Amino acid sequence: MRNPKILVLDRNETLAEQLEGILSEFRPRPEVQSCSRIGAVGDILTDEGPFDLLVAGPSLATRSGLARLEVIHDELPNMVVLLAFARRPDAALRDIVRTGAVDLVQLPADDDVLRESLERALELSRKVAPEAPVPAVAAASTAAPSGLSRPGTVFTLSSATGGCGKTFLATNLAYLLTHHTGKRACIVDLDLQFGEVSTALRLRPRYTIYDVLQREDTDEADLRDHIEEYMVTHETGFSVLAAPKDPSEADRIDPPDVTRIIEACRARFDYVVVDTPAALTEVVLAAFDLSDVLYTMATLDLPSVRNMSVFLGTLERLKISSENVKLILNKAETDVGIDVDQVTRLFPQGFSAVLPYAKEVSRSINLGMPVAASSPQSEVSRLMVKGFADLLPDAVTARMASAPEASAEGGRFKRLFRRAPVNA
Repeated sequence: MRNPKILVLDRNETLAEQLEGILSEFRPRPEVQSCSRIGAVGDILTDEGPFDLLVAGPSLATRSGLARLEVIHDELPNMVVLLAFARRPDAALRDIVRTGAVDLVQLPADDDVLRESLERALELSRKVAPEAPVPAVAAASTAAPSGLSRPGTVFTLSSATGGCGKTFLATNLAYLLTHHTGKRACIVDLDLQFGEVSTALRLRPRYTIYDVLQREDTDEADLRDHIEEYMVTHETGFSVLAAPKDPSEADRIDPPDVTRIIEACRARFDYVVVDTPAALTEVVLAAFDLSDVLYTMATLDLPSVRNMSVFLGTLERLKISSENVKLILNKAETDVGIDVDQVTRLFPQGFSAVLPYAKEVSRSINLGMPVAASSPQSEVSRLMVKGFADLLPDAVTARMASAPEASAEGGRFKRLFRRAPVNA
């Protein structure tokens, strides 16, 4: 008989560490696996399971967290669920019941209280089928399609204020990845009320993310197999899943829907670029949970810089790992009362890229073309390539570095920003 397996799901490692100490007294001693990146729980359940007990921490005490637990319970009904929350979730009792939870522990809790709850939960887990296989649907939702050895990488663009250039950066990142790596990329426009990806690229999508979610067959494998039918392909090669045409449709899309969409895209594309609104809604946080890299943007003005600082502090309190967060400073100009050096001193982690305000960007938007495609030798394009150097082949960044300047104006911008730290 194998030792019990417990999965602790919470952005903070504190609960897992406390449980490790308590469970060391149990015989047989359970095997404990911790998952601090909530969006990765599907992969862990598939690759490391089956688990006898899932302990959900305070990070799941939201409507989107409970909805995620409900999906897990539907897929793995034989896995016992224990909720350990600091406060009662702001949700209806039926939403808590649907998670399949057998107990709710109020945190902070002393070791004796947690020990009793764990003993009851593990005893109950012994009465259900301990070796229940992972359902085919759950496995399929994380499986890569033919041609992909693993799920695609997710890049999410975020900011605390509007007008920072998230859509501009999203379209150019998708183009650079497609053009220079030869792999497949798509953009998911999660600015659900006023998404501008299609407008910026002069696309006329027939379908949107809302239409995908109206499919009668909601099977995860079916969604994965048909997701590309709802996309429109830009002439440079990457695909776009557009935001709803009617802003009212945004209210009908919830965090679990976002999770399903991004997971389906990860299964079909090597790279998934997610454009988000300037807000920390539960829909946006659902995208953050699945992101491998989170680009946070600001412009060279005091309100934007201040809001970036507040935004990063909020991410830290939400236990979103700072290791995956990279900063971008956009629309940098001279003689605006604040300079790049002043801003970089406020953020010791440095900026992956400092991009100048450039007329080529406005021209590219009017053409419906990423500036990296329409003006590849412009200073803004060159600095973008440098900022994304860790994602692109070495030959590309070397070629851009050795290529002649596009104009004297571009040369002046390069000299202006050469002191800004670039953490490629």
